[in-house]
Amino acid sequence: MMKKRLFASFAVVAMVAGSLVAASSASQAASRTVVVWSPYQGGNLDLWNAAIKRIETANPGLSVTSVGNIDMAKSLAAINAGNGPDISVSNGNGNLGWFCGTGAWQKLNTLIAGPNGINMSATFNAAAVASSISNHVRCALPLYSEVFAFYFNKDLLAKAGFTNPPKTTNELLAYSQKLTTFNSDGSIKTAGFLPWAGYYGYDMDSMWLGQMFGAKWYGGNQAAAFASDPRWTKAFTWQHDFIAKVFGGGNFDKGSKLLVKFVAARGGEWGADHDFMTGRVAMKWDANWMGPMFCDPDGWAMVDLAKCPSKLNFGIAGFPVSAENSAAYGSGVVGQGQMGISKGSKNVKDAWIVLKGLATDTKLNAAWDSANGSPSSLLAKAARPSTSADWYLPIYDITSNPKSAYHVVKNTGEHLEESMLQNLMASWQAGDTANIKSALSDLAKKVDQIVVRNN
Repeated sequence: MMKKRLFASFAVVAMVAGSLVAASSASQAASRTVVVWSPYQGGNLDLWNAAIKRIETANPGLSVTSVGNIDMAKSLAAINAGNGPDISVSNGNGNLGWFCGTGAWQKLNTLIAGPNGINMSATFNAAAVASSISNHVRCALPLYSEVFAFYFNKDLLAKAGFTNPPKTTNELLAYSQKLTTFNSDGSIKTAGFLPWAGYYGYDMDSMWLGQMFGAKWYGGNQAAAFASDPRWTKAFTWQHDFIAKVFGGGNFDKGSKLLVKFVAARGGEWGADHDFMTGRVAMKWDANWMGPMFCDPDGWAMVDLAKCPSKLNFGIAGFPVSAENSAAYGSGVVGQGQMGISKGSKNVKDAWIVLKGLATDTKLNAAWDSANGSPSSLLAKAARPSTSADWYLPIYDITSNPKSAYHVVKNTGEHLEESMLQNLMASWQAGDTANIKSALSDLAKKVDQIVVRNN
């Protein structure tokens, strides 16, 4: 369930691409067989294959060969080596640039607009419609959603006198000042909120920070916007001030050093000793699939809040937003799993039938959500489970919010713009970067150079 990141080397995976046992699309050209590779295993693969069976039943003569446990790196290497499947799956939005930018997946514009096409905006939520495009090319159809939202401990907020979660970045700072406590030696005992790269966060803290301020990753000229969009400077300046005011009594260096120690002593990420569960932190950014763990750290079950074994009384909301980004309140960062048709497919017509069928199968989407806590990208009500835990319902609101989005994706390799921005945030919060405007300008230039090199 954890967010997949593509760390495998192309040099290594290219060696194994030719040895994959699944049949290539070229060898199946004479028949109506479509080969589908996915990373799924176990119960998820069973759900996937059941949907494929429904497609075969609805299309007599069409045969689909489904091969699971094939990760993105192997799929991409095999496609580029000419031995790939007709259809493959990318876990997470950040890797779409590789599949689109390298041409590994075909453009879908003509198929989408054709007689057996899809009205994208009437079928998928706004985030999903936007997320399947890279470099102005729609090369994918979205699958399930991955939602990053704002979690808060209701009991701790109530004890501090707050009945609702913070809606603005100013309120978030004020709440945190009241919720943060210190030990007798001056060290941090409990924290309201930590805008801190590396505090859990899956290396996505900087993305979430930008979302709160409505900062754009690329401009109208398609160049990196870290320097041209002033909201990035505002976001990082806010982080600096937050650390100083909440943790350092107005002194940034003091607050930063205290946070380094506090973060180093955090509880484990995957269990009941997580800081949010122990009350060490009252509010945090996190993924939709962490909700079941906060509710049931042993079983990660989608259970009703009243029956949560952990007894943690928590809520979920959209990210707090800056004053100039107030229209975006209720939103979060929302990305999708993606799938596309390989450039080497010799059976594009049938591959499209399968691709469209998988993307729009409401039964698959509802079952997937029930099993994994991953909301559908489809607008249809039938794509949601028949029942949902009350505490989980805000996730659906965030998913469908028109301001929820994943940032524009370009071919930067292993979504390097994300890791580079995260590294800058870490350097800035540690006091190692003195001029954030200059640093953001340097980052923009480096990202532009990578995009040019890769395209």
